[in-house]
Amino acid sequence: MNKSIATISLMLLVGTASFSALFSPTPSAAQPSASAYTPANAHAGEQVFLQRCFQCHSVNQGEVRIGPSLFHVMKGPKAVSAAQVRIQLRDGKGKMPPFKDILTPADVDHVIAYLHTL
Repeated sequence: MNKSIATISLMLLVGTASFSALFSPTPSAAQPSASAYTPANAHAGEQVFLQRCFQCHSVNQGEVRIGPSLFHVMKGPKAVSAAQVRIQLRDGKGKMPPFKDILTPADVDHVIAYLHTL
């Protein structure tokens, strides 16, 4: 009797793990942990921002260029999520072109880390 209970428990455990693996986000779709927002990553993100974003976006409150200021874009009641930033960088929006062929996944992670510091 104990052997059959152990077998059923093992089958349930394996089934649950398989189900979770099927429906959990892939590592590329998963959001970085808070530890990904390190000073080093933010600094790297600032460099990417200066090269690729600064022409159109300010980091000063209220300063509008071609695109809006990104000051506090990830803070406060109107904060955007990292997922939203990823989608907009990948696909573009309005006058903003897509950057999917320009920025690497690491570049995007670094820009998000930098935006968290603003």
